[in-house]
Amino acid sequence: MPSTPAPKLTSKSQVTIPKEVRRRLGIGPGDRVSFEVRDGEAVIRPARTSLARRMRGLGKEMWEQAGGSDAFLRAERASWGE
Repeated sequence: MPSTPAPKLTSKSQVTIPKEVRRRLGIGPGDRVSFEVRDGEAVIRPARTSLARRMRGLGKEMWEQAGGSDAFLRAERASWGE
């Protein structure tokens, strides 16, 4: 990967991760990253997330079509007696 100009730290010690680095790491707004210092260099990588966090929002359309989770669960429970 070609070198990009070195970003400057803000007054809050924040830095913008260059677009190409974000693209290659597959990260974007709201994603978490982890930092490690190896031999005097910083290494950044996408943070591991829990299975529950990765599955958040999965099946959202199903819940919405059923009128919400409560309505879906009521209908499912009602079908058990059939």
